[in-house]
Amino acid sequence: MALRDLVVLLVDCQTTGANPKSGSVIEIGWARSDALHDGEKTAGINAHLFKQPSDFEIPRRVQKLTGIEPDDLLEGSNPEDVWAQILSTAEAVAGLNERQTCPTVIHFAKFEIPFLTDLHVRFGANKDFPFTFICTHEMSRRLFPDLPRRSIRAIAGYLGHSLQELRRCREHVQATALIWREIVSIIEKKRGIHSLEQLLQWIHGSKSSISSSRVYPMSARKLHSIPHKPGVYRMLRSNGDVLYVGKASSIRQRVRSYFRKKVRHPEHILEMLSQARQLDLTVTESALEAAILETDEIKRFSPPYNVALRKGERNVWFCSNDFDEFSPAPTAEHRIGPIVDRETMVGFAAVRKVVEIGGVSEAAGELLLRGLGVPETYAPELQVVKAGYEIFLTKHRDILHAGAASQSLGELARQLWLQRKTEKLEEKDETEDFALKSIEIRAWTANSVCRSIESNIMRAGHAMRRARWLVLLTESSLGWMELPFPDGNCFVVVFENGQILYRRVQSNGQIPIPPGHRRSFLQRQRSIDIMTYDRMRVVTTEIRRVVSENRWIELRLSPVNTLGYEKLLSVFRWL
Repeated sequence: MALRDLVVLLVDCQTTGANPKSGSVIEIGWARSDALHDGEKTAGINAHLFKQPSDFEIPRRVQKLTGIEPDDLLEGSNPEDVWAQILSTAEAVAGLNERQTCPTVIHFAKFEIPFLTDLHVRFGANKDFPFTFICTHEMSRRLFPDLPRRSIRAIAGYLGHSLQELRRCREHVQATALIWREIVSIIEKKRGIHSLEQLLQWIHGSKSSISSSRVYPMSARKLHSIPHKPGVYRMLRSNGDVLYVGKASSIRQRVRSYFRKKVRHPEHILEMLSQARQLDLTVTESALEAAILETDEIKRFSPPYNVALRKGERNVWFCSNDFDEFSPAPTAEHRIGPIVDRETMVGFAAVRKVVEIGGVSEAAGELLLRGLGVPETYAPELQVVKAGYEIFLTKHRDILHAGAASQSLGELARQLWLQRKTEKLEEKDETEDFALKSIEIRAWTANSVCRSIESNIMRAGHAMRRARWLVLLTESSLGWMELPFPDGNCFVVVFENGQILYRRVQSNGQIPIPPGHRRSFLQRQRSIDIMTYDRMRVVTTEIRRVVSENRWIELRLSPVNTLGYEKLLSVFRWL
């Protein structure tokens, strides 16, 4: 039987560990196909979660990678029943091929085989092991020895196929079908392999060679014509899919840095570069415009290798004055925002209630835990939380008793921020939980609970200050000097509704009055969605960059309110 006519079983597993001794199968998927069928149209893909005991724990990294949570497994299938279905399918595939065993294609078979063997030992009812394994990863090692990475995602993309986020078995089985079809075509044409026997002899009889140097699919010719100007670059698959969007003050320098020898890239970048064959560029007049275009493009294309600035499930929220209610749009009752990190504000509200009560009550357990602002998985014992709150209330008694709870906590947030600045701690994004790092490396104590409460309050105060700043920025005019820039000219960008209304280069420093300066704060809030929020956040970063380089800059908010270098330097102490 010709290899392209061979019916194969495609299999993939999701597990909690590297082998059956350290982990369990939590999901398995399979389908039958042949090399003539398009993997994107592969029908009859089966995928089942395995039912586990109620106290079964999935490591956090596995939950993040797969999206599978412990509660999902409660309604899972009985592993013995699923294995019986797989054996039945394998028997049918073997019969179609008139063979004793079933040709079974797995992308990284070395990983899956021990788990499949373990399942058969437990549920195979003393039947012979029915599989002849074919590993597309091993085939890829022989066909593409210079490729930086040969993961299932990298190889499928290299071969020009668009895939969804590869997290579950169904998607992996589909990707394996795509890879199998393309590789069979390649080895037939380039290696003269036309049967299963020839294929197995090639895999097991030849040693794979991995090159010490990387050869990227991107043509070197494409890298020579890149301009030395600000702009946005897009890494594309051969089919035109956008893999990654980036910005740079020099596109040439940034893009070519990816392909320099001996540069150490993280794994996800190497995986992306294994697929990138085309390059699309947009030149801009300034780095600020490139940064704005980048965030808009990431929302538009949702590239798989952009982590930050993707919309995903992110939204902006507006909360009430008591922080108890949230609304997706600002109202007369919901005027605090835009806020992206709801959990921080929920924790802030919980601490406010504890302060109003004036102590730690026995009935406030859930409330106390919310005030920590950490995932429930990492939450300490309730008694430790109570002790930590007592330390917090005692430590900050003077501030907390100086006025209403919300105002007192706002003042505390400011003082904690100044203390942090004084201690010269490295500035982080407002979404990072500073206490979480310590939680993961040592056990909770009452003092670490106190620090976590303080961290949550400080981040909530920062989120509210940043929200107000971003709202003001939506109706503004910005002028700044780029380096180098001839003849003393400066860039001017005018924003309206959080978008660039117009831009120009001028020879004087007279910044125009923003046309939307009369809009009320509430009207401005109503124009903000997640795209506008990120756009203004990026503009803030670029303003900070200009200020840090001690260049001339001026931000005009109204006819009478203009912020120059010194005032912006003061503002950024709080942002």
